[in-house]
Amino acid sequence: MGLLGTKSNRNEPPETVTSRLLPVMLDEKRLASLGTLNILDFGRANSGSLEFFNQFSCRLCVLDAAEGLLEWSAALEARMDDPPSNQQMQLELSGLLSSMGAYRYDLVFFWDTLNHLHEHALPAFAGLLRRYLSADCRGHGFMLHKRGTEQMLRHMGMAGDNLICVQSQSPAALYPHNRKVVNDALGTDLRIDQGVLHGDGRLEFLLVSDAAKASSAR
Repeated sequence: MGLLGTKSNRNEPPETVTSRLLPVMLDEKRLASLGTLNILDFGRANSGSLEFFNQFSCRLCVLDAAEGLLEWSAALEARMDDPPSNQQMQLELSGLLSSMGAYRYDLVFFWDTLNHLHEHALPAFAGLLRRYLSADCRGHGFMLHKRGTEQMLRHMGMAGDNLICVQSQSPAALYPHNRKVVNDALGTDLRIDQGVLHGDGRLEFLLVSDAAKASSAR
């Protein structure tokens, strides 16, 4: 199991979030059929997640991508008088997220990543991501879509099959997106398949590929 990223914050006890969609993503029979899993985690390495993923036969890539994506998005916002092309943004994101390696991932934990990206960058991010997804990949994350909701940079990890811990959080300038904007950016082969609205105004989502949806229907 390969690991990237080691930061942690122990200043405050972690809060927990109960998830209705993680059990769907982590369906035992489906995961058993995939054998050794490739798992992509956009968050930080933490002991809870490492212990949780250790139950699987897997290769785990931890990106710790939040701060880098927020800095890149802020710089992109300053360039919007002459916005870069989709191809140029994919090149820039590819450099920023180069630790993904050359694998095809079966499970992707986005956490709040979509809110770290400027809206103009979402199609480029989706285009880059497709290169790294297995045919029946599933992804899980959260999406802040109401601009009046308090914006916080959260560092999260796994605490159980349906439980997430918020290791730390701090105020940050995020990029709220609604579900239609995200689905339009994802294209035709990736979709937000299920969503659950939480009391804090965030939409928890399950992202699936067309192949994964067809497999679930059988």
